[in-house]
Amino acid sequence: MRLMQTMYFLLTCLLCGLSVFLCKGHPVEVDLQSGNHTAEALQRLLKVFGLENHLPHPRHHPLPPQYMLDLYRWLADGTSGESLHLHHHGANTVRSFYSKESSTDSNHYVFDISSGIPAHEEIVEAQFHFFTHLFHTSRSHQGSHVIQINLYDEFLNTSSKLLEARMVSAHASGWEVFRVTSSAKRWISNHDFNKGLIVQVLDGSGRVWRDRRVHRLQSSRPPILIVFSQDSKTSTTHRKPSKPHNFQNIEFQSRAANQNSLKKNTSTEGSQRSPRSAITANGDCMRHELRVDFEKLGWSTWIISPKWYDAYVCAGACAFPLGQNQRPTNHATVQSIVHELSLTAGVGAPCCVPTELHSVSLLYFDEHMNVVLKQYDDMVAAGCGCQ
Repeated sequence: MRLMQTMYFLLTCLLCGLSVFLCKGHPVEVDLQSGNHTAEALQRLLKVFGLENHLPHPRHHPLPPQYMLDLYRWLADGTSGESLHLHHHGANTVRSFYSKESSTDSNHYVFDISSGIPAHEEIVEAQFHFFTHLFHTSRSHQGSHVIQINLYDEFLNTSSKLLEARMVSAHASGWEVFRVTSSAKRWISNHDFNKGLIVQVLDGSGRVWRDRRVHRLQSSRPPILIVFSQDSKTSTTHRKPSKPHNFQNIEFQSRAANQNSLKKNTSTEGSQRSPRSAITANGDCMRHELRVDFEKLGWSTWIISPKWYDAYVCAGACAFPLGQNQRPTNHATVQSIVHELSLTAGVGAPCCVPTELHSVSLLYFDEHMNVVLKQYDDMVAAGCGCQ
């Protein structure tokens, strides 16, 4: 939780300019326009995002896999709540990998996951996505109504292990998803074990398709490896184990209130003012708008989505007497009374702080140009109160 509190403070400092509210409600001047302060704050912000050693400097971007775009949109556009979680055995990170093999006459696919997945992440599931497109157009196999796809794990160039044999319609197009979790875990444990996957296609009579023909059919939608992992550095919330979800259908759960209802809680007057003027205005403890703009942070070249998000900031006075709308804790109520009566020297008023925090998801390119979808807990102030 301390890590995300640091993140919340850094965002407030970076985006509110010079004035930052302290817990007594009075602003303090912090000169963040100085290069030293800005560079240090940005570096710490990268560390919170787990990107301090992985900041990419891309010259050009490949097209993100459609699956990753759809997965992010499913999270971002969900109407069941503001904080959505990847309840897939605790996974909070999803990565996509294209094969580093580029031969036009081979169905051998090698995915370099060792350099893309850091040591502090644990793989919970891996999927091989293979698109079966226009199999029925092959003239030599027009009589076949069923196609068999065999997926092999080539082990140390000595033998190939059959992972799955699947029968699919020769007259339908779509993505076939194969679970290859055991293979991916073996590859990450020892890079020498990663000799890739081999796809073999047979028609209804058992005749094997030539590799070049199958590979040509994949040119517009090349196979991808999707890896779900648990990043221990960015996960701060301990939740009860949940029922695993089928990510082929991309199902999610929510634990927060409806996003629209949260936006309605922001006053019309506050929404018309700039974030800085809203934060520095006098008044009781409440939630104010705080836009995190990745372009202003200099991250827009490698962050795919979102371009910005509302983190919100809690600011204002926690003056005696505290009302229930300020969501005071018992301790805050006692502290407010002690402060009002001056019973103990040096005891200030309670602080205006977030009482409920939601997560945010980030879709970005890593330094290897792989697309990463990561969920960060406790990044959005959903409610404010005096504590």
